[in-house]
Amino acid sequence: MRARPSASPTSSHFLLIALLLAGCAASHRFPAGQAILKGETPVFPPAPDSLRTELELTAFADGRKSSVSAAFSARPRLAYKLDLFGLPGMVAGSFLWTPDKWTLVLFDRDQFTEGAGEHVEIGNLGLKEVSVHDVFSFLWGDFFPGDIPAAGGAGASGTPEGLTSAGEGVFTYSAQGVAWRVSLDAKTGFVREASREDSAFRLAFSDYQGVSGGALEKKGRPVPRRVRLYRYREQVLEIRVKSLEDDPHWRRDPFFVKVPKGFRRV
Repeated sequence: MRARPSASPTSSHFLLIALLLAGCAASHRFPAGQAILKGETPVFPPAPDSLRTELELTAFADGRKSSVSAAFSARPRLAYKLDLFGLPGMVAGSFLWTPDKWTLVLFDRDQFTEGAGEHVEIGNLGLKEVSVHDVFSFLWGDFFPGDIPAAGGAGASGTPEGLTSAGEGVFTYSAQGVAWRVSLDAKTGFVREASREDSAFRLAFSDYQGVSGGALEKKGRPVPRRVRLYRYREQVLEIRVKSLEDDPHWRRDPFFVKVPKGFRRV
């Protein structure tokens, strides 16, 4: 009796790759976005109570750009902490936001500044017109700038009231007296762009490959790994997401910053 020839290693490899690609293709969808495109009621995945992410930030100003590594910790809409790194292991600056006040400390310059409210100007980026929430809310699944989440969770995402189709995957809505437009990818449902209709602020989302091995995709909450921010059609900031952890175990409270004695207020 002749033994049946076994599948060659090459054909086995092709089969394995095909299965992996099929699995990846199936997971790279945003069901809530696809429901919006179909005119159905979307069900958004819940936002985490907290998160921590490693970022690379690139600022654009006066024809130049500069990049820095950063760590961002958040309790959505309750507290944010952004640490900027200079030399390896050295924190060059820290920004802390809470509903009561915000503080920016530049350790490498012996300077600090403070203020209150959700509209914060950092350097000359020109982002004061937009809420601090809208710069980072994509990390917990909220792609609708200006919209205040419904009751039931500080970071809950949902569909803005009055969301209206303008055709070809574009939708409009008004939030806090400002008109916004969002565009969704027709195949995947991913949000590609969100912009104010007066061009004062625009967010472009891309690279939805998932973070931390695609674990976030399995929860139904996509995370773009590249976000570009524009002000009046000029790019002012790029955010690259390198890793993201939901509900991390904090060894100590990250939402704290102390201004060293002798630092000058600017």
